[in-house]
Amino acid sequence: MSSCLIADDSKIMRMLLSKIMSNFGYVVTEAEDGEDLLEQCAQNMPDLIISDWNLPLMDGIDILYKIRSDKKIKQPIFFFCSYIKDVNIISQAIKGGADDFIMRPFDEDIIASKLKIIKVLREAK
Repeated sequence: MSSCLIADDSKIMRMLLSKIMSNFGYVVTEAEDGEDLLEQCAQNMPDLIISDWNLPLMDGIDILYKIRSDKKIKQPIFFFCSYIKDVNIISQAIKGGADDFIMRPFDEDIIASKLKIIKVLREAK
């Protein structure tokens, strides 16, 4: 069974994403700030991380850079999920190694389509 770590300072957003990802069969854990996310990754790297861009204690982009720079670890799928609609920030996320950027508001179908695309791309490698 695949694992998913959801990082967001909004408890409501974590609950919503947890429900969606559980419906897709993921075992879900949650983090409410950047340091908590990294601590959990150090203990057990999930298969998928869904992170807000703006997190307390450490921004999502800094977390992404830390994870992607460590070539010794299994690299998870990494999605940002945020209200940000700035093309430059989205571009920075993708260039920094994010697999995709989910803009809020979203629904279960949007996440399902993103997961399918990433699965196809990863299998093609």
